[in-house]
Amino acid sequence: MNKLFKVFAMAVMLIIGGQAMAQSRGAMFLGVSFPMKDYAKYDGNFYNFALTSHNKDVCDAGAGMGFNAGLKWYYNVGINGLGVFLSVDGFYNGPTKELKNAYRDQEGAAGGNFVGGSFSYNATPKYINVPAMLGLNYIFHFNSNLGIYVEAGAGGNLRLITDLESVTKGTLFGVETQVTETYDFEKAFTFAYQAGIGLEVAKNLVIGCSFYDLGSATVESEHTWKKKIPNDTFTEVGHPSFGTVHPIMVLGRIGFSF
Repeated sequence: MNKLFKVFAMAVMLIIGGQAMAQSRGAMFLGVSFPMKDYAKYDGNFYNFALTSHNKDVCDAGAGMGFNAGLKWYYNVGINGLGVFLSVDGFYNGPTKELKNAYRDQEGAAGGNFVGGSFSYNATPKYINVPAMLGLNYIFHFNSNLGIYVEAGAGGNLRLITDLESVTKGTLFGVETQVTETYDFEKAFTFAYQAGIGLEVAKNLVIGCSFYDLGSATVESEHTWKKKIPNDTFTEVGHPSFGTVHPIMVLGRIGFSF
């Protein structure tokens, strides 16, 4: 957290001192994100990945290919080709195909004490990450219409995981019963960094590839168990912890300067 505080303190000082640096341009980016390492892994064991295992050392997150949208603001620093940038990005990654199939495989007839029961998911988790970073950008122009750039930055990431909700219906001990379970995953804040390379074409179009490491944090949740029978409802609430999610991604994206 000390690193995160220092990065944002630096960003604040740069913004306050913005009169000394003329903003040169901004850019809007759209891209595709490819998860890497444990963030992309799912080994086929539904009860042993980061959102189901109660072991914090389990890091397989089962994140599939997703998409990204972001904004960057570039500022001059008085050195030809060198600039400071501030960026805000949004990443969305759903589950891998294998993990989607695993959720479907869980659905169907309910077992245990339920008679004639059914089990289904109303919602399954997706990953949303929103990093904000400060960094340096250097661009070398071959001519007025073509340049190559490199950049790197660091900052903080807000990690969100959407809810998991399941419903079991059937007869339990002779009583028509519906059990709804909801896992509301808590937000996490982590240190994050990025690095990228790309081309600037005609000073308006940017084509680039970037690497993002958005930091590691365990998964905490609020679990609500609600049983509904005729004329009555019972509710229990707990706060289980699960594995660890570490979003690491490679991006291919295109940007438009303004």
